[in-house]
Amino acid sequence: MPRRPVTILCAGAYGIRNAGDDLPLLCLMESMRTFLPTADLRFRVLSRHPDPWEEERYGVAMVKNLEYDTAEEARGRKFLGFNEGDDPAHLERIKREIAACNLLVLGAGNALIDITIGDMRGPIPLMALYGSLASQARKPVMLYGMSVGPLRTPLGRHLTEGLLRTAAVITVRDLDSARLCRSLLGGRPSKPGDRMPYIHVLPDATLGAESPGPLRAREVFAQEGMLPLPDRPLIALGLRDLARPVSQEAQRRLEDGILGMMAAMKHEAAFLFIPQSTYVTDDDRILARRLAAAAPAGVQCRVIEQRHHPLDLIALYGAARATLAVRLHAAVFSAIAGTPFGAISYLPKVTGFLEQAGCTEAGLGPWDVTPDSLTSLMRGRLEATAEERFDLGERVRELRKRTPLYALLALTKGVRANLGGDVEPEAET
Repeated sequence: MPRRPVTILCAGAYGIRNAGDDLPLLCLMESMRTFLPTADLRFRVLSRHPDPWEEERYGVAMVKNLEYDTAEEARGRKFLGFNEGDDPAHLERIKREIAACNLLVLGAGNALIDITIGDMRGPIPLMALYGSLASQARKPVMLYGMSVGPLRTPLGRHLTEGLLRTAAVITVRDLDSARLCRSLLGGRPSKPGDRMPYIHVLPDATLGAESPGPLRAREVFAQEGMLPLPDRPLIALGLRDLARPVSQEAQRRLEDGILGMMAAMKHEAAFLFIPQSTYVTDDDRILARRLAAAAPAGVQCRVIEQRHHPLDLIALYGAARATLAVRLHAAVFSAIAGTPFGAISYLPKVTGFLEQAGCTEAGLGPWDVTPDSLTSLMRGRLEATAEERFDLGERVRELRKRTPLYALLALTKGVRANLGGDVEPEAET
């Protein structure tokens, strides 16, 4: 066992108040501590907005990363420390963090996507920069539970390939990502004599979590002032705005479809909007409030207004009879809670999860959304039989069995290499 502290530095979509991005961090921390129960594991996180709320609830140290606080500040500029006249302390701080860690974990999530990309701008260049700094400092890098792509630009493909070739551990959460990674590598090692990087395909990392249960859900409802609940079955709505990742027309179709579905099912169910993200520029509550205000007469709907721990959101999905998921992790959280879900497959990561969960029939493409199609989908989810619910729970339990492999790979292929074999996991998976 290591007698000195073991520092894990994590970099991903942290500090943007998104429960689906935060929960993989918590799952990795818990699993690594299970394997090394007596080790002094210390977790540090590169975050866009270091937040005492997260430090207190998650038990991590948050460190400011190289991103600007606002989109307005970032417009037309490179990362902090890379513009003429920038204070070099920004970059030096990140170099010190990487040099002091035993493993750099990049992810989880859809960070390797080039919707936004430029010279030292966007998620792929940021991940590639961290990977390059780790390579210079001779620190191992783990790509953690990634969805990779779409990659539409030569720069995005080039930087992603370079990151794949320098990583000590590569884990992705769907087969399409694995195929894209292998295509980028082209079957060629970095140089003659090197081994080809191995791509591990594992379930979504958040499936390592379990629901806190109905008592916790009731406590959250009480905090929100929502008791007593409606006397109809609840349909949870885990939504996001589709204008940026798809188009304004896709978002219009989604809103019209949801309002039509609510009108058609107003005597069958009540509706609960659960925000996965409460970040200022990506706040799911804005869409939820707009739809709640526009809901047809007779529709019962409530909006969760506060920010809650990711596990609390899982408990809320467990209180619903069915879920309509636009956010990927609305579907994942719902599955963890054992609640049947229908999903809008707006990116390959959503389709990949539907395949893993054995629920491909529960997906609609964004251009297939109409009031009738959503009503049919959600009636089917609401009327799921006990056998269908049991089957969903069994699939989640089978997937959960594989999630400790993330921590095992981090320790055996990452930390152990950095510490010269001074780490030996104490538990088996």
